[in-house]
Amino acid sequence: MKGRKASLKVTKKAIDAYKDSYLSKDDQHEMAMCKQCHAIYHNKRWSFDEKLYMKKRDHKKTLLVLCPACQKIRDKYAEGFVTLKGNYLKEHKQDILNLIKNEEEKAMGYNPLERIIEIKDRGSVVNITTTHEKLAQRLGKKVHKACQGRLEIKWTEDRVTRVVWER
Repeated sequence: MKGRKASLKVTKKAIDAYKDSYLSKDDQHEMAMCKQCHAIYHNKRWSFDEKLYMKKRDHKKTLLVLCPACQKIRDKYAEGFVTLKGNYLKEHKQDILNLIKNEEEKAMGYNPLERIIEIKDRGSVVNITTTHEKLAQRLGKKVHKACQGRLEIKWTEDRVTRVVWER
């Protein structure tokens, strides 16, 4: 867009020292698997490994659970809220939504607990909720980088991120 500069406004720095109430406090199990998305908890970390899931899913020592991300999706418990709006969005909505989906897949490769809970398309406004505050931040920054416009990111004390992008 000629003549206008893109703007980015960040109002509070994120703090990464928090405890997610959905993460298990019980590390007694060597391995747990999500019965819904097939994520695997092993060595105190969640990851995706479909081959290992297929191999271990019927093993008696393997605990089948709902992973924290699937629990948050079930409960509609969002830590990130992204709002996309403006005339540019109306004209390029499908491309922007594809960009959002690709960024979610990329984020899940790093941390399978970062997911989109819901995308609500309201015409000239799209609202996205995420299971993790950092995913909301990344989605906003990705759209801003690709499409310019104005981006505002706000963090709250209770680990919720609100992202608004407009062009």
